[in-house]
Amino acid sequence: MTEARDAPEVQLSHGGRLRGRREAGLRVFKGIRYALPPFGTRRFAPPVAVAPWQGVREAVDFGPAFPHWPRHAAPDADPVGGEDALSLNIWAPDAPDAPDAPADAHLPVMVWVHGGGFVRGSASEPLYDGAAFARQGVVFVSIQYRLGIDGFAYLPDAPPNRGLLDQLMALRWVQDHIGAWGGDAGQVTVFGQSAGAGAIACLMGLPEARGLFQRVILQSPSVACQTVEEAQAALAAICELASVAPDRAALAQARLAPLLRAVQRLTQDAGLRRTMGLASRHLFPLRPVLDGRMLVAPPLQALQTAWQQPSPLQLLVGHNADEMRLYHVPGGGLTRITEADVEDFARSAGVALPAPQAGTPGERLCALQSDYHYAAPAAALAQLAATRAASAHCYRFVWPSPGFDEQLGAAHGVELPFVFGNFDNAAARELAGTSPPRALSQQMQQAWLRFAKTGDPGWAAHKPELPCVQVFGERGAAAAP
Repeated sequence: MTEARDAPEVQLSHGGRLRGRREAGLRVFKGIRYALPPFGTRRFAPPVAVAPWQGVREAVDFGPAFPHWPRHAAPDADPVGGEDALSLNIWAPDAPDAPDAPADAHLPVMVWVHGGGFVRGSASEPLYDGAAFARQGVVFVSIQYRLGIDGFAYLPDAPPNRGLLDQLMALRWVQDHIGAWGGDAGQVTVFGQSAGAGAIACLMGLPEARGLFQRVILQSPSVACQTVEEAQAALAAICELASVAPDRAALAQARLAPLLRAVQRLTQDAGLRRTMGLASRHLFPLRPVLDGRMLVAPPLQALQTAWQQPSPLQLLVGHNADEMRLYHVPGGGLTRITEADVEDFARSAGVALPAPQAGTPGERLCALQSDYHYAAPAAALAQLAATRAASAHCYRFVWPSPGFDEQLGAAHGVELPFVFGNFDNAAARELAGTSPPRALSQQMQQAWLRFAKTGDPGWAAHKPELPCVQVFGERGAAAAP
């Protein structure tokens, strides 16, 4: 263990000092609380910033995940996480000859927002370790935010979209304090995958987020939001399963485990969601809500309004070739999908049915949902940014994973180990196998880093009249979509 006298310390711009740890030439600070625990009297309230303190606080261990049910948990398992979960983590290059980074280092900053369907996930997952980015000259930050009922359930007597409020506070914290690590608050790239990318897409259209980041990377953005009516139906279903009244006071007093179990049941069982009146177009029971106060329009529509004047933001956005196989292949679900399932989703989503000759019902539903949830939003965001923002770059990830007897394909999330360069953990092995092509990881990571540093990932910008998509995972650098 690093001795305290050799451990790196930083002085926050307003607050106390933090002591981290040196790890392989990096300064690593974990579990930095940016807001007070959102429980007790703060349950379902806006986040409350941490007050300044005197002295030095240790920042060497991850904070707890926000309470949730893990994706692969057994039915009789317990939820994971804890109350003091509104924290962030920082990996920064070590100062060459001093315990602290020079104040004028002006390093680019990358802020990671994890995915998980708005109901699970954690910034402390080994897959999201930021060391590989920090070793190449950026300050890497990962943030946690409220999930599930606490983050996104619609309660008329509580502020809506509390998980997004948490993210805004974390990004303001970065603006205020990242200079202590040598980071440049004027050169922030915020990036995320799936729900994380969808959350960022929501933030992009908010006046409150202006100036908090200059570049955006959206990996498989899931931008669908719930109407108030859909959100009310979702909360009613959760509360019925958990035997809790659907109001703020009752939820605040209820035991957490039954509520989390109810969310997990609805997440895993599309038939149960339909039975309880939830829209088939939503994969998860809780999402950002178009509440009319914070989110007044879906992300694409909100951006069209926000970008009436050209935006200075730069966007890198893309998707994977076989997104929905992550949800339908494990457990053999792909073979149980029926024609009725395909028709039900198409009707709920308002999209045309694919031709019957396009494959089995499972293959057709996978293709339909992959396009609806991820490919179409990515394309629409790129098109909008190409005309109303500073620049847009597109990618498509096509490397077929060997997972699940080579049935997983380029599924949702398979690109994550490649982007982070982290393969020695259980999640990465499930997604990418035991012998992934490291050259592909280097290619993707260098593109992400180059974009964060310059706004140019290394291929032609997307133009409506001349579209260009960088393809990762097969021969050839760029191709028409």
